[in-house]
Amino acid sequence: MKVPGLDERIAQHARAVVAGDLAAAESLVAPSGLDSWRAASATLKQVSPGRHELLACAKIGMQYIAKIRFHGAGAATLLIRWKNSGGKWVIAEAEDVTAKRSPWSDIPHYTRERGGETNA
Repeated sequence: MKVPGLDERIAQHARAVVAGDLAAAESLVAPSGLDSWRAASATLKQVSPGRHELLACAKIGMQYIAKIRFHGAGAATLLIRWKNSGGKWVIAEAEDVTAKRSPWSDIPHYTRERGGETNA
């Protein structure tokens, strides 16, 4: 995306995940984002990722969302929100969207509009 430091930070984090280095991966997560990162990354244990693919990156206000697919014994897709904190890019929040049709699939308003259908 041509944002100073962000592209490399996203790649650095994804490489740590693929290498199975959870300490290195978590070192790039803001303390306030650890719970969401740990919940989102739980899927990765089943996938045993061997490679990653950056699907999209978008600016939302002063932060960025990266959509990353990890490939291995299966595939997992995470949305990872990055923010600049103290001059360094850190993960503010993460969400596992592997089984969702869209990131908005589980918002009750939209579920009702679909007639109660879920992601199943």
